[in-house]
Amino acid sequence: MAAFALAVLLVLPSGDRLHITPALDVSSEHAFSLVQWHITNFFGKWAHLLREAIPGQRPTREERIAIVDEYLQTSRLAEKEERLIEGRIARAGGANSAKGAVISREYLDELLGLQRGLRPKAEEAVESELSAVLHGQGFGLWGDALFPPVDIRFGQLPTIIVTSRRDKIARVERRLLRPELEYIERGRLEDELFEKHDLSAIVGNLAGLSTYPTLVTDTDSLRSVLRTAAHEWLHVYWFFRPFGQTFWLSEEMATLNETAADIAGRELGDATFARMGGDLAENARRYLPQEERDPRFTRMMRETRQRAEELLAEGKVHEAEEYMKERWWQMRLGGYGLRKLNQAYFAMHGIYGESVTSVSPIGDEVAEFRTYFASTGEFIRALNGVSTYGEFLRRLGERREERRK
Repeated sequence: MAAFALAVLLVLPSGDRLHITPALDVSSEHAFSLVQWHITNFFGKWAHLLREAIPGQRPTREERIAIVDEYLQTSRLAEKEERLIEGRIARAGGANSAKGAVISREYLDELLGLQRGLRPKAEEAVESELSAVLHGQGFGLWGDALFPPVDIRFGQLPTIIVTSRRDKIARVERRLLRPELEYIERGRLEDELFEKHDLSAIVGNLAGLSTYPTLVTDTDSLRSVLRTAAHEWLHVYWFFRPFGQTFWLSEEMATLNETAADIAGRELGDATFARMGGDLAENARRYLPQEERDPRFTRMMRETRQRAEELLAEGKVHEAEEYMKERWWQMRLGGYGLRKLNQAYFAMHGIYGESVTSVSPIGDEVAEFRTYFASTGEFIRALNGVSTYGEFLRRLGERREERRK
């Protein structure tokens, strides 16, 4: 029960959770149930741990690392096969199409069975490797104990619906929805919120969720998966400290938390990847922050947000929305596959200080703060007691003064 209570608090903002809000009103039939998710995952996780405790049942470290690679490859293959089946069904026009779909379904079932068998061992391997890195950064309590323990669950992530005011880029609400919500239904929900409640809305995807155990996507590369696992563990770690407990108190604190988790999560994830035998030099550009990876897209997005905010500040809501649609179309023509660009899109992604959609100075400030510490662990612990943006700026100023001396 304690784990479930933690999960609820980690993923929901404070306030009246029983109130029927606009997003809940239009999307209740698609709601993602944390209660059901915990019931489904709790017993399988512990049954595996009990089996692993039997002498001779636990794979060697080398075997477990190999299992992670096999599991992620299987997950990506299964996702690809599901997409192929969906496409065949959509284009079905005869016996041959139906026969092909049946054969593909049999192959998909084989992949899903293999995936289920590998999942517990793959999760345990990632938990063990990330825990070892965290111990090396000074997070161990005694012996092998680590609090909170690294506890992840691979699987499909829920989608999330985010709403914003139309006259200002400002988050109003966030709700978890079932995984893989169809694009047509996403558009319907967004349109209904616009027409019925005068709100800008967007339904987006998640790579991780800081419930407990943390939920992590299994269709990314190993390096990305490890970064996500570390990022979500940090949110759980900070939940027990003022820095995480004040996440929802202001937009600045939310951005501070997410930006710090991005920076430290990358470092911890990369250290874990190297520990597992990964080559950090391979495809290195792919793993740079998007601002460095694609400066053109960054410039276009930040110009768009700045101009949209100027129009909104002048009370020109319709003009701002038309401008964002024009810029969206230009980006689509330029090869950037954005599904939608509106106030809610910026409200959803702008919380991450390093995001191309962010115009907040917090991204640069947290990056600078990181330079004052010799290790990732020192940087993380230096934020533990921060409970306001003003307190963070004060600590940043102190570090600047110390460096000048």
